[in-house]
Formats: sequence, structure tokens, C-alpha cells
Amino acid sequence: MKKLLQEISVIPGVAGSCIFDKNKGPLCNDLNPDLSKDLLQTIGTHLVRLIQIGGMSSMKVKSVSFRFDKYSVVGMPLKEGSVLLTICESQANCSLVATTAALLAADMRDKMDEKNQTAETLSDADQETKGSATVDLRPTYTKIEQALTDAIGPVAGILMQDYIEKWKESGPESTDRLAELTSMLAQEIGDQNLIKAFTSKLADIS
Repeated sequence: MKKLLQEISVIPGVAGSCIFDKNKGPLCNDLNPDLSKDLLQTIGTHLVRLIQIGGMSSMKVKSVSFRFDKYSVVGMPLKEGSVLLTICESQANCSLVATTAALLAADMRDKMDEKNQTAETLSDADQETKGSATVDLRPTYTKIEQALTDAIGPVAGILMQDYIEKWKESGPESTDRLAELTSMLAQEIGDQNLIKAFTSKLADIS
């Protein structure tokens, strides 16, 4: 994978390229050390959400590019929840970068599929050892998402997916930890009146 990213990084004006996953952040990367992880996290998160919003509107995003005062950014969707993210100098040739990235994207998807198949095999083995006694929280998730939609609108579905994944990474998926999930979502809302309305609708579960 790194060799594929290097083919993009050698283009004049490119500071580096990485694969960004919405849950795991920057993965395989070939980047200038001056580019901070926080910068990649912020840009990558926004690009993934932009692509998801396009999908909600039945518009399949092929690639996106933005020119800022200091950098240009080129993003291309790979698998669901992940993008190929390239950071360039502000006046770099974004069309050339996007064309090169498109040529390499299929190979990157194939490599990601190989890794996912390996991970699924290991996950299945773990489930066999742990047993199948789990609590179905889907009805609760639906209730939380509805309360969040009332507060911030249709983008709630995307945020809900992101935050459930983050929540599951920090501990077991259980009713005892639902207060942590609703607290994370409340911070995303921001407005105190909307937060109060959101939490009051979920008082019986959090």
C-alpha cells in the first residue's frame, strides 16, 4: 500500500498522501512530518461526512478538491467510511493529483479487501470463543437517533454511526454504558437548549 501512496507523493507540489478511516483515523501514510495528525483527522472526518451526505442525496462522489490559503486537499472515496486523502501545496495541480489517485484507487481497494477478509476471519474466531449472548441495542439506537435528529436534523444518522463506532472502541456494547454514548452526542450538538431537550427525551435510558 505504501508504494501506491508514494506514486502520488512524488507528484510535484504534493506534501503527502494517506488513507483515512472514519473510525481509525489516518492509516497507511506517506506524509511530510510537518503535517500534524490533528490536521489529518479534521480534514479526513469532514471529507468522509461530505461523501456520506452525497450518498444520502443519491449523488455518488467521485473526488473532491479544496484550495485553502496554505494547502490544497484532494479526496477520493475508497471503501465505505474511508478516503484517499492527499495534501498539496496551495497551487499544486489538483487535476493531475486526482487523475493519478483514480488510477491507483482500484488497487488500494483490492488491498483493503484482503485485509478486511483476514480481520473478519479473526473476528469470527473471537465470537466463537466468547459465545453469542449479546443484548440487542438496535431499538435503543433508533430512539437516540430520533432524539438527535430532532436536535440537529438529518445529518444525525451519519453522526450516530460515527459515534457508535467510537463508543464501542472504548468498551463493551452494553446498556450500562449508554450514558457515555448520549454524552458524546450531546457534546456534538453544542447548543445548551437543544442539549437539554435531547437528554430529557433519553432520561429513561441514560
